[in-house]
Amino acid sequence: MSGRLKVMDNLRRVQIFSGLSDPELLQVASLCKVWRINAEQVIFNEGDDGDELFIIHEGCVRVSLNTRGSDGHLSPATINILYAGQSFGEMVLLDGATRSATVTSTDPCVLLVIKEGEIVELWESNPRIGYIVMHNLACDLAYKLRSSNLLLRGNIRWQRGELDRRS
Repeated sequence: MSGRLKVMDNLRRVQIFSGLSDPELLQVASLCKVWRINAEQVIFNEGDDGDELFIIHEGCVRVSLNTRGSDGHLSPATINILYAGQSFGEMVLLDGATRSATVTSTDPCVLLVIKEGEIVELWESNPRIGYIVMHNLACDLAYKLRSSNLLLRGNIRWQRGELDRRS
C-alpha cells in the first residue's frame, strides 16, 4: 500500500474527517506529513505560536494547562488525554492565536501533521471539505470543552489514562 493510501486509510478513522468521501480524503492525505515523537516529548507548549493541526495515528498524548497554586507557583494540570484517531492543535486553525495548552507524548507517537495554510487552501478550493471538517471540529472541541469542565469541577477523574465518571 502506498504511503498516501495508508495515510488516507488512517484518516478514514479520524472523527474530524468523518463524512468525507474517498476522493476528498485523498486530497487531505496529500497534505499530511508524518512526525515520529519519543515518549515524554513536548510537542508544543502553552503560549507557543503554531500553524499545524495534529492527528494521532499511534500513541497517546497528555494535554495540560499551567495553573497557579496557592503558593503562587505554576504547575501543569492534565485536562485531557488523547488517543489514536483524535486531533489536537485545531484551535490554531480557527483563530490563529497561540497554543492554548501544552501537549506532551505519553509514549512513542506517530502523528500526522497538516499545515494551516495548506488545509485552508484546500477548503477554499473545495468548500464541501471545509464545511464538513469545520462542523466536525466544532463537535470535537465541544466534547473536549465539556470533558475539561467536568474534570475541573471534580465530576470525573483520570484513571489509567481514561475518563472515569464518579459514582
